[in-house]
Amino acid sequence: MISSSELEKKLKSLYPDEGGYVSQTIEEMKRVELINDRRYTEQLIHHLTLRPIGRLKIMIETRKRGLDKDLVDELLMNCGYDEEENAKKAYEEKLRTVHETDPRKRKFKLMNFLKNRGFTDSVIWHVVK
Repeated sequence: MISSSELEKKLKSLYPDEGGYVSQTIEEMKRVELINDRRYTEQLIHHLTLRPIGRLKIMIETRKRGLDKDLVDELLMNCGYDEEENAKKAYEEKLRTVHETDPRKRKFKLMNFLKNRGFTDSVIWHVVK
């Protein structure tokens, strides 16, 4: 699947849109439900929440695809996504592979790992404590 904004960008890069035909085509595809951004967002969020990644990473991935922020927030709340639980999962997975003996360096590595996975600072602090 593809979002309407992704398709529009792609078509406009391939074909000059002098008469607004690309936009009209996209609107017609939405009307006959060949493109459905809500359904696409639901599927993408479902796929992303299966992996132990944070809310910030999910927001970045959905923005890249031109999806509506309010819709993403709504779907994240309704799907039962628990950022702290995902952070704990990611933390425990990484903890097994970090072989640092210095506790401060170990903590720093784990915090950086969680930050790169898109978890918020407050969640990282709760998990690392």
